[in-house]
Amino acid sequence: MNSSAHQDDPKRRLLWAVAYLLAAAWPLAVGIERPGITGYERAMLPDMIHGTAWQPFVKRQLVPLVVRGGLTLPPQSLDDRLRQVFERSSIVQKLRWPAQYAPEFVLSLVVMYASMLAFLVVLRKFLRTLLEISEGGSHAAVLVVAVGLPISFAGKLYIYDFTQLLLFTAGLLCMYQRRWWWYYPLFALACLNKETSILLVAVFACWIGRRAFESANLAHIAAQAVIGLGICAVLAWIFRHNPGGGIEWHLQRNLSPPITKLAMIRLAVLVLAIILALWRFRGAPVFVSRGFLVTLLPLLVATLFFGYVDELRDYYEALPFGLCLVLLTLGKRWGVYAREARRVFTAG
Repeated sequence: MNSSAHQDDPKRRLLWAVAYLLAAAWPLAVGIERPGITGYERAMLPDMIHGTAWQPFVKRQLVPLVVRGGLTLPPQSLDDRLRQVFERSSIVQKLRWPAQYAPEFVLSLVVMYASMLAFLVVLRKFLRTLLEISEGGSHAAVLVVAVGLPISFAGKLYIYDFTQLLLFTAGLLCMYQRRWWWYYPLFALACLNKETSILLVAVFACWIGRRAFESANLAHIAAQAVIGLGICAVLAWIFRHNPGGGIEWHLQRNLSPPITKLAMIRLAVLVLAIILALWRFRGAPVFVSRGFLVTLLPLLVATLFFGYVDELRDYYEALPFGLCLVLLTLGKRWGVYAREARRVFTAG
């Protein structure tokens, strides 16, 4: 049976769909308990939703805005029923989720699950756009990412993490395809979700190289910078009276990190992934190779000072590029190759 027949096989498509639905639930199922989506006093879920969390977490506002909007839709009777279910649930009590915030927790979980599911779909599209890879190979790669994603959790799983993976990857795909009418709304939403989305501007500028100085490309760079920095500035002003600062200083902790088995495993995964990504670096599409460097290097430096170096979720923006590079290294025998490098583009 040829590949087109496989693609049109309803049973095969149903099996892949079920696999995606289950795979998207796995990181969430693990994350809500280990490490958990609440419990860090500076970013408790109810505080995140209602805008009273500490800086810089409170400035990551996309998911809280969606959840607050969703809270206005169901009738009061449904909210009361959810709170009663939470009060009686032994699982909820074990997770220490306050029953009075049951609607906030339920809506947050729905947004997180939907974001993870959509991310897996978009990630596969990203792989198929940049690489010559079979249908089954792309599905398998994406499902492996979903299954392995909990290794990236450390500290806490935040309500915006999966949405960041979705929006950043979707932004990269639209950028590469020059679908600007889709890209700019995604870029604005991504910046509203997390300030590291401003790295999309750097990806674009490095990808087009010398053509960044052409008027059309300069206009795109300037527009993205104004939108991204403007959103960050507005959020900083709105939440200027919240406790905390714009950053958290963790250099001392990273210079003498806690030596635990999980921390060592996470660091080993990071080092191995970087080595595999760089192995066939020269043969990768320019968009992938330059994008990998311009996302990973700033994130590594920023995390050294302001994050936890073993908290792999801090490097999510580099994940789509890193996955492409790892597949090019490991997948040659299975027919994974780079598509023709699109080295020079006008903004279009």
